[in-house]
Amino acid sequence: MKLPKYLFYFLLSIAAISCSDDDDNNDSQESISNHFPLTVGNSWTYNNETSYQDGNVSNSQETITVESTTEEQGVTYYNLDSDASINEQGFFTGILTAGSLIVADNQLIYNGELSVDLANFGFASENISIPLENIIVFDADADSGQILTDTDDTMIQTVDFPQFGTISLSIDYNLSTIQREFVNSFTAGDENFQDVLSSDIIVNIEIAIEQFPITLTILESQDAIQITNYFANDIGLIKSETSINYNFEEIGLPNLPEIPDYSIEYTQEIDSYIINE
Repeated sequence: MKLPKYLFYFLLSIAAISCSDDDDNNDSQESISNHFPLTVGNSWTYNNETSYQDGNVSNSQETITVESTTEEQGVTYYNLDSDASINEQGFFTGILTAGSLIVADNQLIYNGELSVDLANFGFASENISIPLENIIVFDADADSGQILTDTDDTMIQTVDFPQFGTISLSIDYNLSTIQREFVNSFTAGDENFQDVLSSDIIVNIEIAIEQFPITLTILESQDAIQITNYFANDIGLIKSETSINYNFEEIGLPNLPEIPDYSIEYTQEIDSYIINE
């Protein structure tokens, strides 16, 4: 059962207050991190590179800015905006600007959606939007390798398949976020940053055609989307790497075209930033 967002953050704040009442000797072991400072006006400029499966590479530059905040049930939501067009945005910054962020107890929490473009696979359909609710992007207090978020669901999408007609797709997905390593220094762009943490976002997807009375798996369960992000304390996101790979099954049925495999790589590295106190 999913908790309402306001209740989730209320319980989170109660847990934080409770922890503060523990033995004072623990104070020396705890620190407050600021690995994504979200003061309104803060901005980050990235050099984006997109590598396609045909060998072509495109480059662009993008600036994201903390544009505003909203309040709901005592929780502050930070809203980011990008100066780049959709085609020139990086993959992860595209996710960030499509939702909102919350900072709570050394965690960065995301609410929004992840869009999957079915046109890349030859389907005539609107994009699939995977809802992302209370997704913990990183936790500065977690151990390396600790799972921060683990959520799954099934979606049914009706699509037009060329030369075949309308079919229903059953899409099973699992989204997990994992805290990765903490390092004293890390180089991104032309700068060396101190106190850097990294985390992963992994989306496992399985797709089947549901055409009564037949169920035909066209994409076996696989980690189709893998994102690794790097955050520097007092700076924010300094690098993001995204690998997207869909390896489809051979269908082998008359009048049903084969679906080509699809892969694309995104890299974003910090170029400059403005951080307000």
